[in-house]
Amino acid sequence: TQPGKILRLRGKGLPEVNSYQRGDLLVAVNVYIPKNLTREEKAIFEKFAKSPSFTPNPDEGGSFFERMRGMFE
Repeated sequence: TQPGKILRLRGKGLPEVNSYQRGDLLVAVNVYIPKNLTREEKAIFEKFAKSPSFTPNPDEGGSFFERMRGMFE
């Protein structure tokens, strides 16, 4: 997701007054991006960039139905 986005989790918030129902939980996504990095910090990020688990792969996901079909194949 992108910074500044607000996610709504239905039924995961506080209970309503005089009711058994629960409200919605709103989660604001904030991302801090540093402006200046030290040499050590830069080296750490470069090491992460080489790791396959930290490399984003947008082609891997596909739609919800494509992922479900892949689970059963």
